[in-house]
Amino acid sequence: MEFVILGLLALQAMTVYEINKALENSISLFYSASFGSINAAIGRMLKKGWISGEEKVESGRNKKIFHLTSAGREAFQNWLGSEIEAEKVKDPALTRLFFMGMLPIEQRISVLERHIETLQQTCVTLQAIQEQANCIELPQDLNEVYACQMLTLQYGLDFYRFNIQWYQDLLDELRKKNPAK
Repeated sequence: MEFVILGLLALQAMTVYEINKALENSISLFYSASFGSINAAIGRMLKKGWISGEEKVESGRNKKIFHLTSAGREAFQNWLGSEIEAEKVKDPALTRLFFMGMLPIEQRISVLERHIETLQQTCVTLQAIQEQANCIELPQDLNEVYACQMLTLQYGLDFYRFNIQWYQDLLDELRKKNPAK
């Protein structure tokens, strides 16, 4: 969590609310966080000296804007350059699939049909985001950052397309076993 926030703050100073919005609007495909976890991470980073906070009054409201410090930038750069650890696949659909043989085949077919619809809806949403992102004009110094961000979007699209095809193939096999559906 801390390094994700450091990365966002490396782009610009933000309030907790803005950090939350940036997470929702950018990396929510593969990373989610609550206000509580964001606030806890900010507290830890303040103690480490990785960020600083500045109180400002805007439109009569107090805002605390967080900035990356040089120590925070160094910690972020070290994290970026470190080895990427392999993660276990965390997909609730796989857990369900593991036990799905305990359902009658008709019910399995129905569950998989609904799951494929959900995956397709997510894919449509990501395609719309990609179309919007292709229209954004950026300053030259952010082109490399943007290109890597677009790679994560492409990964998401490829991931969902793979899953749609994989579950469709499974559904086709189940339908062969149960021609009534």
